[in-house]
Amino acid sequence: MKQFIALFLPVLLISNNVLAENKITVNMATIADVAIYPERSAPATVISLNESTISARITAQVEELPVRVGDIVEAGSTLAKLDCSDYKLASRESRSRIEALNAQIELAKRRLERTKKLTLKQSISEEILDERESDLAVLNADIRGAKADLEMAIVNESRCIVSSPFRALVVERSSAVGQFTNIGTALVKIMDIEQLELSAQAFTQDTEQISNSNDLVFEHAGKRYPVELRTVIPAINTETRNREVRLLFKNGTALPGAAGKLLWRDTRAHIPGEFLVRRNGELGVFSIKNNVAHFISIPTAQAGRASPTTLPIETPLVIEGHFSLKEADNVSVTN
Repeated sequence: MKQFIALFLPVLLISNNVLAENKITVNMATIADVAIYPERSAPATVISLNESTISARITAQVEELPVRVGDIVEAGSTLAKLDCSDYKLASRESRSRIEALNAQIELAKRRLERTKKLTLKQSISEEILDERESDLAVLNADIRGAKADLEMAIVNESRCIVSSPFRALVVERSSAVGQFTNIGTALVKIMDIEQLELSAQAFTQDTEQISNSNDLVFEHAGKRYPVELRTVIPAINTETRNREVRLLFKNGTALPGAAGKLLWRDTRAHIPGEFLVRRNGELGVFSIKNNVAHFISIPTAQAGRASPTTLPIETPLVIEGHFSLKEADNVSVTN
């Protein structure tokens, strides 16, 4: 027996040494240690919610057009002045007519009172009483019409001064001093510079990430502006197959019309492309369990690119020595 052990002991030692030598040395790290969260982007443009063409509301000649393209005007500032002569005359005429009608009404009331007294004494027919009452009713109707005309004249007179409805940038002068305008003739085109939104065109599959992100920024001309999601438009563009995303600026705004990119971080953990290997036509990563290598396929992986994974972030991955591994290889972990 001793001779048998003495004979085979060297063989057993040699076999163990060979197995030890056949183990592949690897380094490992968890997904949490190596994961990256790529920055995503979508084309975006700053838009003004109010881009208005201010038009004349009366028929008149342009007297003044005090604004120029590029001017910033405050809400209520004068954009244009129209000739108001006709409307001032109409206003005075209506007032004079009302005064005359008031005098006629007072006279008609006195006549009616006298007629009523004479009727009681049977000194006058009831037909004349009816006429006096009718005359007063007509005058009352006339004065109501005259007052309505005066109100309209006052409204038209107020429309001779064309004001900006909001703080705005003048982008176009559509008329000129001396030009005769009709109702609806364009005078000035302005753009609201306070009511701004960011419009981004995102891939449909990205809208969920945008909705869940707390770190959205708009990048334009090398500067970044924090933004927050207002809404994802519930419709898909039939041409681009994208969905529009509307966002609001948090601190500071870019200029209206500024084009740039909406940026956000992908919330999914991505395994860097350098740790991916191809086995049996599939891309994936190697993990180790009990010093044995196991290949984990990632169906959506692309060679050389970081790939999103649904694996737990504590999953250990082989980050060195993985290119020479095969399924079920014995390994020696150095770290």
